[in-house]
Amino acid sequence: MEPTVYLQPAEKVEEKTDTEYTRSMRRQFPLFGIGCFLYSAFYAFCLYQNTSGITYPFFVVGTLCCFFFSMKKLGVPFKKNSVCYIAGITLLGISNCMTFSPQILTMNKCGIFILFFVLMLHTVYDDREWNFSKHLYAVFYTTCSFFLCLFSPFADMISYFDAKKQENNAKKSLFLPALAGFFIALPVLFFMTLLLTSADVVFENMLSGLMEALNIFTATKILFLMVVVFFSSYAVLSVLCKKEVKEKTEEKTRFDAVIAIVITSMLCLLYMAFSIVQILYLFIGNMKLPENYTYARYAREGFFQLLLVSIINFLIVLLCLHLFQENKILRTILTMICGCTFIMIFSSALRMILYIESYSLTFLRLFVLWALMVIFLLMAGVTAFIFYRQFPLFLYGLSVVSICYIALSFAHPDYLVARYNLTTESFSDQYELPACYSCIPGGSIIMHCDIDYLSTLSADAAPAILNPSINPYLTDIEDMLKKTEIGKYENPEEYHYYDQYWIKDFYLRMEAQTEDMGIRDFNFSRYAAGKYIK
Repeated sequence: MEPTVYLQPAEKVEEKTDTEYTRSMRRQFPLFGIGCFLYSAFYAFCLYQNTSGITYPFFVVGTLCCFFFSMKKLGVPFKKNSVCYIAGITLLGISNCMTFSPQILTMNKCGIFILFFVLMLHTVYDDREWNFSKHLYAVFYTTCSFFLCLFSPFADMISYFDAKKQENNAKKSLFLPALAGFFIALPVLFFMTLLLTSADVVFENMLSGLMEALNIFTATKILFLMVVVFFSSYAVLSVLCKKEVKEKTEEKTRFDAVIAIVITSMLCLLYMAFSIVQILYLFIGNMKLPENYTYARYAREGFFQLLLVSIINFLIVLLCLHLFQENKILRTILTMICGCTFIMIFSSALRMILYIESYSLTFLRLFVLWALMVIFLLMAGVTAFIFYRQFPLFLYGLSVVSICYIALSFAHPDYLVARYNLTTESFSDQYELPACYSCIPGGSIIMHCDIDYLSTLSADAAPAILNPSINPYLTDIEDMLKKTEIGKYENPEEYHYYDQYWIKDFYLRMEAQTEDMGIRDFNFSRYAAGKYIK
């Protein structure tokens, strides 16, 4: 006779992804649920149709406060070295209300997102031993896991009320029945409203006026934004609480260094030959160029290609250090590649400077010079990492990019571009004025393409373009407005000398951007431009 087997009551098995933080978050669902709802309302108030207003730095500081308050409630300790991340995020938030350049605003938001993402990982995980590839893996894995946690509020709500019900069976929870009644009442309320409005014209008019005052379309968009932010913010906390990224860095088997030596040595020979050409032709300039090929043309070509090659070299060196075994020969070759990359960076920068001297300055050309400087500093960090593997390459790179970009953001590139182009004579030759050119007293010349570009700059450029002491094409704003009145001159030659219509176009655009600026969308750059509007 077989022995009787007594089955034990089935116990609730926790998910593998459950951690101390996920259990704590589930127990405190009302706190985090209401907190995310309030944060979504705060987000909508600060940023709805307002991407560069005075509320942006308040939004950034408020987001940081909400995050660290949540971490404190979960029991996650604050790390003192997080202050550097907080400072960078706050400065970018301040920069957003001090500029109106669309390029800078876009990059500011990307910078805030990246820094805040790294700050969240740094707060939850022990990342002291993480290398460059581990940081990238953590960012990628957390981003992918975020989408799997978008509906976690529902699961946590059910678990919370289920636990409350088990704790106290005597008290019946009223939340779920009330919630069900609310969703059932919505379609009934809508149907009854339609019947009542069709039954009484006075009630219909009153309700229509109320709807117009509330602006249902705007309210719907704000509500949709709040819903997206609510689920996103809750999902971010959920994926951080799971801590699915392993904190310890495992040493993986690396490939034989001979493979990398063969590849990099061939590239190194090519780079060395190219570097010699740069030194002899461009830096020294004492070798003969091909026929019908001027030195100026040679110097002004190829800077974008060299910029791309420099970025590729940076990635090649990182991959070799990560994928292949350590080897003295490989280390020497990689160092030589870094040296050749430095020469390429200088060559590209020199070509760009010569190009700017001939064809004026634009935001893209200024950004290329900035990018070359950043790549130079990053390559210097990679060179140090080749010989000292404990060098904190990720933190160094993040610091270099953050500091350099914050400096660029506060420098107002559009203002620098306008000031340079207006105060530098790019075309010094004196000759008869063609139809496609404009001139000013003194005979200096500027092409219409450059004028058209200046007229499209943001409000950051107003202190240069609308300032007579900087803009040689502008004597006085009132005088400019009078001379650009339509139909004032019957003969085009009468006003050709005072061709200031591009300034008028910029002035009218600034006039439109600076009017009706309220408390939420107040922007210091637009305010500064408004001082020049009569």
